[in-house]
Amino acid sequence: MQIIFGLAWLCLSLLAGEAVKDTLQLAIPAPVLAVVILVAGLGLYGRVPDGLRLVAEFLLRHMALFFIPVLVGMLALSDLLSDILWSLSLIILVSTVVPLFVTAWIFQKLAPPFEASSEGASQHETD
Repeated sequence: MQIIFGLAWLCLSLLAGEAVKDTLQLAIPAPVLAVVILVAGLGLYGRVPDGLRLVAEFLLRHMALFFIPVLVGMLALSDLLSDILWSLSLIILVSTVVPLFVTAWIFQKLAPPFEASSEGASQHETD
């Protein structure tokens, strides 16, 4: 019975995400809104229900199975993918590397400077 309640939590949060997306005409995917709604609901509830924990653990344990349809689709479209392989690779590389460097640069500018404590420095000097 707990598992049914866990699945209900997930389904209701996805349904709420779809409703919010359609009502407000947002460009945010419904599953993303569903995660936000689920986290907000869990915050209000104060803990993760056992049924939801069981369902989440099961889904995480078998997550590799969710990639099979994507791989089958890629194999079915391999002719099309081979035509755009270089541009797709460039897009993936740029969209990964550029945000990484921008994030590091922003962190470097906003983070307080790191200073070693005098105790730690003196202890290393005596070693």
